[in-house]
Amino acid sequence: MDFENPSHLRAAAQKLRSEDDPVKGPIWVSKFTIPKPIKDTSRDLLLALIDMLNDKHVRYDRPDSQPLSFEWVGLRNNVGMDTPQPSLSEVETFQRLNSETQRPLAILYLYGGTFTLNTPSCYRKTASFLAKATGSKVLMVHQRLAPQNPFPAALLDVFQAYLTLLAPPPGSPHEAIPPSSIVVTGDSSGTCLALSLLQILLRLQRQEKSIVFHGQTIQPTVPAGLTLVRPITELTNSLPSYERNMHTDIFPVPVEKLPFLQPGFPTCSIWPTQPPRADLYCEAGMLAHPMVSPAASEDWSGSCPIWMASGQEQTIDAALLIAQVAHSQGVSVTHQEYENMPHTFFFFFRHAPQTKKLMGDWVQAILRFSRGEKPASSASYVQAKGLVVEPKDIERLVPFSVAELRELMWKKTFGFKVPLFHREGRASL
Repeated sequence: MDFENPSHLRAAAQKLRSEDDPVKGPIWVSKFTIPKPIKDTSRDLLLALIDMLNDKHVRYDRPDSQPLSFEWVGLRNNVGMDTPQPSLSEVETFQRLNSETQRPLAILYLYGGTFTLNTPSCYRKTASFLAKATGSKVLMVHQRLAPQNPFPAALLDVFQAYLTLLAPPPGSPHEAIPPSSIVVTGDSSGTCLALSLLQILLRLQRQEKSIVFHGQTIQPTVPAGLTLVRPITELTNSLPSYERNMHTDIFPVPVEKLPFLQPGFPTCSIWPTQPPRADLYCEAGMLAHPMVSPAASEDWSGSCPIWMASGQEQTIDAALLIAQVAHSQGVSVTHQEYENMPHTFFFFFRHAPQTKKLMGDWVQAILRFSRGEKPASSASYVQAKGLVVEPKDIERLVPFSVAELRELMWKKTFGFKVPLFHREGRASL
C-alpha cells in the first residue's frame, strides 16, 4: 500500500468501513436487521437529554432513527479453523449458535475505530474469544460512522441496540434478555459510547421516564456491568496525561493539529462537511458535552459495576477521574493501568504477557458481573517486569474535579479552528 496515494487510502478506508469476510472456523455468525421504529420515544428522549446538558447551546445534528443491522457471534464446536459456516437461513444459524451457548449471558460489544472506521466483522476475532471464554453469545450493531453521521447518530444506534436486547422488535431472532444477563463491553471509542449509554439510562431513571421502542414500554434499567478496554472518555485531550504519557502512547500529534485539518490533506465530497466543522465526530464545542465526553458527567450514582483496563495512555486521566468519582458515589469500580503499554496494545501485541493478563481479567470481570457480583473498588498499576500489581489509592487517582475538567475542555475547544481551505470549499483530489 502506498500511503501517499489517495486512491490507496480511499480503498483502505472503504475496506475498514464495509469489510464482511466469509465466516469460517469455530464461530457462528447470525445476522439480522430490525426496521426503523415507528412507535418510539427513544430518539426524542436521547435528544432531550442532549439538549438539557447543552448549556453552551452548541449546534449539533439531530439524526433520525434508522433500520439497524446486527450480528450475533457465538462459539461453534468441533470444527477446524478453515471449515466454512454452512449455508443456513439466519434464523437456523442463530438457533445453532444459541444451542451451543452455555450461559444465558449476552455481551453487547461496542467496537472502536475513532467513530469513523470498522464494522462488526472487523471484531469477530475478539467477539469469538469472549464468546468462547465466557460461554455466552455476543451482539454487535453496525454503528453509523462519522463524518457523514456525526454525534449522536452512533449513540442513538447503541441505545436502540441495548433496547433490542431488552425488548426484541420484529425481525429479531432472540427472545427478551433481562438486564441482569447483559454485560456491555467495548474498546476505545466504543467505551465512550458505552459510558454515554450508561449515562442515558441513569438520567432517565432519575427522571422516572419509561421508553417506548417498537410499541413496547421499557424501563431504563442498567445492565449487569460494563467492561471497558483502553477507555476513551474525553475527546479534547485537555488533561495532564496527554503530555505526561506522550512517550508511551501512539497519539503524539496535538488534537488541534490533526492531519485532516492541515492544508495538504485530501478532501472529498464528505470532508469537509457542509457547513464545515473542525472535528470529524461533531462540532468542536460539543466535544465538551457530557454525552460526547462522559468524563464530564458528574453523577454515576446507581451505576452497575464498571471494570476498566488501560495502557499507560495519553487519555488515562479522564478514565481515572470517572473511577474516582464513581467510587465516591458508591459504585463498584475497578481500574488497571499497564506500564509502558500504548492505547491499542491488546490488538497489536496479542501474545504479550500483558495482553494475556488483560484478556483473562476481562473475562473474569464479565463472569463476575453476570453473577451479580459487585467487587470492592480497586485501582492498580501493572508493572511491565513480572506483571507485579501495585495497588493505587482509588480515592486519590487525580487531583482535579469534574467541574475543573469541564472548564478545561470548554477552553480547549476554542483552539479547534475550521481551516481556511475548508471554509473556502477547496478540494485537493
